[in-house]
Amino acid sequence: MTPEELLVFSNSISARHTAAISTLGEISPAPDNAPSTEHQVDAYVEAIFLRAFTAYENDMEKLFLHYVTGGRTATGIPAQSYLSITDETHARKLTKAGFKFLSWAKPTEIRNTAEHYLHQGWPIYDMMNAKSQDLSDCERIRNRIAHNSAEASSGFKIVQRNHLGTERIFDITPGQFLRIRSVRLRKLIVTHYLEVMNDTVNAVISPPP
Repeated sequence: MTPEELLVFSNSISARHTAAISTLGEISPAPDNAPSTEHQVDAYVEAIFLRAFTAYENDMEKLFLHYVTGGRTATGIPAQSYLSITDETHARKLTKAGFKFLSWAKPTEIRNTAEHYLHQGWPIYDMMNAKSQDLSDCERIRNRIAHNSAEASSGFKIVQRNHLGTERIFDITPGQFLRIRSVRLRKLIVTHYLEVMNDTVNAVISPPP
């Protein structure tokens, strides 16, 4: 991306985030001590979260390709790529190598990919590391929304413990969990996670000195 294209990209991310947060402002909190009875609202919040997480994955891939082909941050600092190519389509094919796809969901895998192709993984590695637990929780929630496998359910229990201190003895859906208002954070849990994803992408675009 050119500097102008990066600015347009950054502005579109901010507009998307602002719209999502505005929509969530109209959502009522869910109870954390009893099953939710607002199943349609729960499903609606799950859809908002899924859309945000998918956009986050796409943003991270675009930024990786930007930096690995010699792109600069919003402040004009170039990343030191180990590849000597400037075409992003070619870079995507090359970095994918024998894999069907590169994962842009797991923080550990994103950091590993960044380290393999960028000097010290900068500017992606450090920015991912700062919010690693929350980003890992986002992936676990996405997995539980997508399916109800034993692995996805186990991961979702980890998320509950991280935020609520313990798993709930009743069946709690991802939508209800996301609608719980965190006493510690003073906001809906879904709002917190959307802010984490947005902050991470913005930090990769314009990393602190």
